[in-house]
Amino acid sequence: MRKMLIASLLASTGAMAQVSAPLVSQPTFTGVSEPLNTIAMRAQTSAFAVSEFRIGRDHTRVKLLTEELLTKAPTISAVSLNAPAAYNQTVTVQALGAPIGANFEALGLGTPGFTILGAPPDTTLAVSPTQIVQWVNSQVAVYNKAGVPQLPAPGFVLGNAFWANMPATSLCKQFNRGDPLVLYDRINQRWILSQFAFTADGTNNAQCFAVSQTSNALGAYNLYEYNFGADLPDYGKMGIWPDAMYMSYNMFGPSTFNGAKACAYDKAAMYGGAAATQICFTSANDFSFLPSDLDGTTLPPPGTPNIFVSWNWYNVFPPYTMQLRKFVPNFVSPALSTFNDGFGGPTFSSVRILLDANTLAPCNDGSGSFTCVPQLGTTRQLDTLGDRQMYRLAYRNFGAYQSLLVTQAVDPDAGGTKKAQLRWWEIRNPASSPPIVYQNSTYNPSADSRWMSSAAFDKLGNMGVGYSASSATINPGIRVSGRLKNDPKNMLRTEVLVQAGGGSQTATNHTRWGDYSTMQIDPVDDCTFWYTTQYIAASGSFVWHTRIASFKFPNCN
Repeated sequence: MRKMLIASLLASTGAMAQVSAPLVSQPTFTGVSEPLNTIAMRAQTSAFAVSEFRIGRDHTRVKLLTEELLTKAPTISAVSLNAPAAYNQTVTVQALGAPIGANFEALGLGTPGFTILGAPPDTTLAVSPTQIVQWVNSQVAVYNKAGVPQLPAPGFVLGNAFWANMPATSLCKQFNRGDPLVLYDRINQRWILSQFAFTADGTNNAQCFAVSQTSNALGAYNLYEYNFGADLPDYGKMGIWPDAMYMSYNMFGPSTFNGAKACAYDKAAMYGGAAATQICFTSANDFSFLPSDLDGTTLPPPGTPNIFVSWNWYNVFPPYTMQLRKFVPNFVSPALSTFNDGFGGPTFSSVRILLDANTLAPCNDGSGSFTCVPQLGTTRQLDTLGDRQMYRLAYRNFGAYQSLLVTQAVDPDAGGTKKAQLRWWEIRNPASSPPIVYQNSTYNPSADSRWMSSAAFDKLGNMGVGYSASSATINPGIRVSGRLKNDPKNMLRTEVLVQAGGGSQTATNHTRWGDYSTMQIDPVDDCTFWYTTQYIAASGSFVWHTRIASFKFPNCN
């Protein structure tokens, strides 16, 4: 029977009680950085040697399938709906029709003077009208739209350089641990950058934020550090909303999983340089929330809460459900903050989308491991992170309706030859009762594995998606696909190769790949998709490169 038991993890999870009241805190430290351009002119040194970031603190969770847990973790729901059976797209019939624009080498071994400080790269970027900021483990670079570095040579800085002006005891100042995120708030014209920091023994952990004072990424930043004690805020994911900045974390002790955490931060205070309240809810019975991130210039309808999505692979057998929860922070009276289904349910209640029985996690539904993506020339297989949905949860208000777009990897033939393929969802009017599962499809046009995806809509509703692809006959490479808004539902067009892999990842102790990738929309035209992820130019260990590429459909101007 496919049941797994880790005694310490079960004991920890079983001992945790669901706490319905929000946890409210203030930053441990605040400050202001020097201009990034000035920081880059100073010599920087590595905070730690080459290592796999997750060794000893693996942030893939083991499925907990026990009657004890299932009894203690009921799914509370005011609204439930059945998702249509996922469409299995096994052929493509139309060229993408969106030519690749920019396509340049970014941070990684392809960058002169670059030294890999850890792996996987956790590749992410954001785009403003004039600049691109890319952050990998554990360096940050600023480019123009042609790919020319904007910082002084060597063209990048260590991530923790932002927090150099913090007090000596600041974890954000001392440690450059990665797991980075960067977003550009196009409504308020600010950059938000974040990474975690922790001591080597794991007894002290924090999340770090740098918020630009202007729209120029090369300028100064307001700095914040929030301490989480002995709990690591792992795999943080960020979303920008009109009322706040939202984050999700998976909380880990040194040997225990301590729940999925959803947090809201007072964005207005951060932009003004004031102490910004953090409001968090932690669910012992959930894993890997994902907050929605606003795209476009049309705001959500007034009063629309930020929506967090997750699915419950972690603690049930299939068929699974997708959960939608609404976060309403109250920075004046934080105790009045809510995180629930949005329709009066108790804390942690959700709108449940019931998935069909064929929605299985990669690698035969996990079976204790998500490492099953083959590569050319090696028996070493890659991790799909198939227990979670992929960054970002893109939200766009089209006026007549609102849409969430999210991707993940699934196993389309239940442990057969196709171990991991791209699943994508469009959920319309997600704050309504009920929401509408408008599209739900698995992109499965060949035997190649497709995973580590990210997607977005342009202003017309055309979709762009990027991902990694690999098989026993090819090295892992970078591909993109997409669709026009009026294409037949559930159909993506023919994929386009952005970068062929020149080698495979062969480290005996390192199966992680990417950990996440990022698709963003250019605010200049609200049409151009920008995508970044990793590839490898020649086989080896800790030898990743990254690319930044753009594409646009001709009907969007």
